[in-house]
Amino acid sequence: MTPEPSADHSDIAYTLRVSPRAKHVRITVTRDAEVVVTIPRRFAARRVPAIVEARREWVLKALERARTRAEVVRAEHGDGLPTEVALLATGETLAIGYRASAASGVTAREGAGRLTFTGAVHDEAACQAALRRWLTRRAHAVLGPMVSELAASNGFSVARVRVGLQRSRWGSCSPRGTVSLNAKLLFLSPELVRYVILHELCHLRAMDHSARFWAIMAEHDPGFERHRRALRTAERLVPPWAG
Repeated sequence: MTPEPSADHSDIAYTLRVSPRAKHVRITVTRDAEVVVTIPRRFAARRVPAIVEARREWVLKALERARTRAEVVRAEHGDGLPTEVALLATGETLAIGYRASAASGVTAREGAGRLTFTGAVHDEAACQAALRRWLTRRAHAVLGPMVSELAASNGFSVARVRVGLQRSRWGSCSPRGTVSLNAKLLFLSPELVRYVILHELCHLRAMDHSARFWAIMAEHDPGFERHRRALRTAERLVPPWAG
């Protein structure tokens, strides 16, 4: 369902999402310091402002942490368009070049360890959009086979693999067997990518995060607790242009 901005009188702005899979109200703060409130389908939206207000202290602290993380990411990756892109998942580092032309848009061409963008390269937003399109294509080419291999070797059956640029999730799994992965996984180490994929595959047998799910997870990834902790700070590895 399309998110809707809050319309209450609280000084904490948030986006309201209605999820058919949600069983409880969930408040999250994204890497962009945005507050998102997810509610079950039949939950009364008028109750949300009071819930947000009751969690005010936690929300404000989470917002401050998100802003601090954003500053760390900018300091580590810099501002503006990148001159190279490092994909930890594949061990590749590609130099990036920008070539102006009369074209109104921006297109990407990859070859010989270099990524070249051609067109209206003076338009930073257009270049970032082209970078994200390239990243999504590359991620689909890399992550799709990884899902197939891990599924086959661990006894899972996947109906479909989707790759996008989700803002807050590394991955998800639908009851119909569709595994959705974030293209930004390419900036993570191979072991963390493997953990995320296995995590979603295990949801094919348990759609929640119950004790049964974690038992299944432990069976397929004995080091899942260490990987789970490492994933909490992995966002700092993602450059700002990736969104």
